[in-house]
Amino acid sequence: MRLGITIPSEPFHGKYFADLVRTADRCGYTDGWSYESFSSDAFAPIAAASMLTERMRFGCAIIPVFTRPAPLIAMSAVTTNNLSGGRFTLGLGISTPNIVENWMGVPFRKPVTQMRETVEALRGIFRGEKVTMAGKMVKINGFRLDTPIDHPQQIYIGAQGAKMLRIAGELGDGVIINFITPETVAPMLEHTRDGMRAAGKDPAKLDVVCRILVAADEDPEVARTLFRRALTAYVTVPQYNQFFREIGYDKEAAIAMNAWNAGDRKKALESIPNDMVEKIFVFGTAEQCRRRLDDYARAGITTTALQFSSFAPTPDERRARVLRAIERLSQVW
Repeated sequence: MRLGITIPSEPFHGKYFADLVRTADRCGYTDGWSYESFSSDAFAPIAAASMLTERMRFGCAIIPVFTRPAPLIAMSAVTTNNLSGGRFTLGLGISTPNIVENWMGVPFRKPVTQMRETVEALRGIFRGEKVTMAGKMVKINGFRLDTPIDHPQQIYIGAQGAKMLRIAGELGDGVIINFITPETVAPMLEHTRDGMRAAGKDPAKLDVVCRILVAADEDPEVARTLFRRALTAYVTVPQYNQFFREIGYDKEAAIAMNAWNAGDRKKALESIPNDMVEKIFVFGTAEQCRRRLDDYARAGITTTALQFSSFAPTPDERRARVLRAIERLSQVW
């Protein structure tokens, strides 16, 4: 299993960003994966990080297919891939209605169609073709990329539900997942492998990227409390709520959502059991974190994007602790 980190990471902004990337590179981490929701865009950190190391692979997990037109995604991806010398993987996902509609002001309609048509358009652009498309969601009239495509561009697809997991296998070069437990990975990935078989691909070659929140050598009680808060914020989002039901947390997801919708935030938070927090997040000593990550590897995860967390009170302390955790985990790997 490839050992990767999530970039950017609080509090490594500005001049401290290089410390994060260079430490991970020095310690043998193979990957750096960005994300995009409401803090940082996904392309810029990778462009910057690729200037700091010649070895690491980079990817975004994920770019929402609704918030940028396909030609703009293509231009950003090719630019980033060229800057990195071909070490960039484009990760696409549908995101959520809250992000797409409420925050970005873009209608969230027909997500499966949007994904299919976006990938189709991007494949054509990446082949250097002049693309004209009159789809149900994606419409392009004669776009051709006016820059050399020096490196093949891989596309990974972020997925949770069975339908999108299958599409990831059918259309993508890999799949990106998050908020998953090792115990529930295997049945999820069968949907993706089914999609690969239908497209004539070898399921044995599936690359599974998993974003995992990690707190190594942090106070476990503090970690459990704060990770519970983070998990509650996702469980009470309708799309994520359905996902957690699908992976075996039907009762927990229902109680939390009902309490949240009734305005009882305290009950929603307290309804998330310790067992759920401990299976979805990785925390404890570096050795304990290593053993839990081994569970992910045995379950079929091939690449990790570890988002290291520290709960220290000041940015300086958090930076020091995260860098120490990155190093400690590499030492027991």
